[in-house]
Amino acid sequence: MAIDKTNQPNELSRRAFLASTGGALAGAASFGLAGNAHAGEPKPGRGGTVRFGTRSDALGLDPHRNNMYYVSYPLALTTQGLLDLTPSLEPTPGIATEWSASPDLMTYTFKLRQGVLFHNGREVDAAAVKWNYERIKNPKVGNGFARSALANVKEIVAPDKYTVRLHLHQPSAVLPANVTFYPCNLMAPDSEAQADEHPIGCGPFKFVKWERYAVTRLERFENYFETDAEGNNLPYLEAIEGRPKQADRVRLTALRSGEVDLIDNMAYSDAAEFPTTYAGQFQTWDAPSLGTAHLTFNCDSGPFSNNTPEGKMLRQAVAHATDHEAIHQAVFYKRGDIATSFYAKHSPWYSEGVRPWPEYDPEKAKFLLKKAKAVGIQVDMMANKSWPYMQQTGELLQAMMTEVGFKASFNIYDAVIIRQKRRSGEFHLESEAAAYRFDPDGWFSREIHSNGGAFPSFR
Repeated sequence: MAIDKTNQPNELSRRAFLASTGGALAGAASFGLAGNAHAGEPKPGRGGTVRFGTRSDALGLDPHRNNMYYVSYPLALTTQGLLDLTPSLEPTPGIATEWSASPDLMTYTFKLRQGVLFHNGREVDAAAVKWNYERIKNPKVGNGFARSALANVKEIVAPDKYTVRLHLHQPSAVLPANVTFYPCNLMAPDSEAQADEHPIGCGPFKFVKWERYAVTRLERFENYFETDAEGNNLPYLEAIEGRPKQADRVRLTALRSGEVDLIDNMAYSDAAEFPTTYAGQFQTWDAPSLGTAHLTFNCDSGPFSNNTPEGKMLRQAVAHATDHEAIHQAVFYKRGDIATSFYAKHSPWYSEGVRPWPEYDPEKAKFLLKKAKAVGIQVDMMANKSWPYMQQTGELLQAMMTEVGFKASFNIYDAVIIRQKRRSGEFHLESEAAAYRFDPDGWFSREIHSNGGAFPSFR
């Protein structure tokens, strides 16, 4: 299921958002900003606090041990990377002002901005970048998704104070996409001991406090390097307060009541009518499709494993039991498209004319189950509690699989438990989704390819 088809191609870049409200929300699925919509660009003022109602929250504070998702985690605003992203999700200068590749694509050289500071006053120089990348690559520290972004980096060299050179194991044209601030962000090298309690980054906002699923408080970093078109320092805001609210309806109610000023997304049932119903009260943005909802099989162990003779047949049975149109209507309210490949139709990587996955055919699913002598086989499915559409899809799939003869259970877990079960392989199916950027080799393949490295327990 390709999520969030673009009906109104308005774009909000990180830089533009910093200039208007102080956040980094490029690529958000659907979110509202308090205030009336006006033609033209309003003149922003200095000061104020934005209260940001998010669907999810980070697992922890250390930016290398935990993903700092740039759409929904306010903590992402405390950090920065060598490169940033344009609204079309292509690499653009961040800490690095320019970069170049050797003719054989085995070496990349990055030139750094001079005078960029961490929040503790230390300069972001080549030695700091080298330390950060080596820490991310350390399997005892870096989370799998961040490590996979640097897996092809063989050696990190700092030939001078403002030059970083990355030597690769294999030629790559997509390394620039991998060293953007999400997931390869930078923290002050001399702050490692406090990273789990008070992270020190180099982003537009400084850390103040974090209570998971309660509040995140960030304050403006007065020495942040980015400026607006007139040369005024960004961000304009004095503070950001993240207020996670997992339930879609609770988050939307908080926006409508004025408890928060901004939400990162809303339920699909509300998203279809909200821009029209509240056109005079709120601004909304539809973002291009950046994700695909899908079902992930555990192919290492369990009934769908490649190590069992019936594994492939049982995976095919699940595919034939899945009614994509029913999910499209009941879960996504016909927003987006039923996926025929991992990329949506407006992506340059969309494959026209590819053969879609097996058609919905419950009778064939029943036949395959009988042929595999697996009628009534126990299948354990899970989904992350932070994402309602994953849960709703999982519930429908449980019913569809039960109807054809599986004995399917479905459980919803916190992200910490999900991560543990992925590592241990204690699941058979997961209702989930994945986001990706403009190049499949620089993002999505790391999640789904058997050698991708992001989530090895999925294979």
